[in-house]
Amino acid sequence: MQTFRREIAFLFLFFVISAAISVYFYTELKAAGLATVPIHWNIMNEPDLFAKTLTAVLIGPLAILLMIVVLLSTSFRKYEKQEQRSVRFIVLLISAVLVVVNWIALSTALRYGAERVEDFRLLHLILGLLFILVGNRFGKLRPSYWIGIRTPLTLSSEELWNRVHRKGGRLMVFSGIFILAGLFFLKESWFWIFYLPLFVSIILIILVIPQVEKKKMER
Repeated sequence: MQTFRREIAFLFLFFVISAAISVYFYTELKAAGLATVPIHWNIMNEPDLFAKTLTAVLIGPLAILLMIVVLLSTSFRKYEKQEQRSVRFIVLLISAVLVVVNWIALSTALRYGAERVEDFRLLHLILGLLFILVGNRFGKLRPSYWIGIRTPLTLSSEELWNRVHRKGGRLMVFSGIFILAGLFFLKESWFWIFYLPLFVSIILIILVIPQVEKKKMER
């Protein structure tokens, strides 16, 4: 019996929505005569990677499809109730964000060269909220089969896992709040500064906090 039958059903719904968005924008992009469109922007919010129109519209649905495959491949093992809730929450949240990002990316590609402030603000609003919500859940996440901060140290001790995820979750929440604060600044070329706490937090969570918490436990 599959553990995540309901979640997989939701993912299929997200896949259909994302596919519908891609079909709509594919017709619009072709009507506009765009053979290639930007699919990636650097930290200065400038396009640095382009792809053919068909490739661009397939990225969003394929990302959801990958989530379905991953969840299906792990749905036949037993999960503790708390772990199952956390997996459900994070998978559905990220999948919903992927649907919205697909719309933003294709909408921006269609209007490439025009004013993109509204899409820019919406994207960073979604990312800020994502880190806040995921960070809040991280403190409740128990040792998991495939999500979380899975390092040799955190997997060696449940107590160490809990300590690292509680502190890591707080850092992620703080990083998300900092990103949201950046929405008051419309200058796109400077917005990358508001992601610095996130980059620092990732380094701390993976390399520093596990070592510090292990030494505290040993003392």
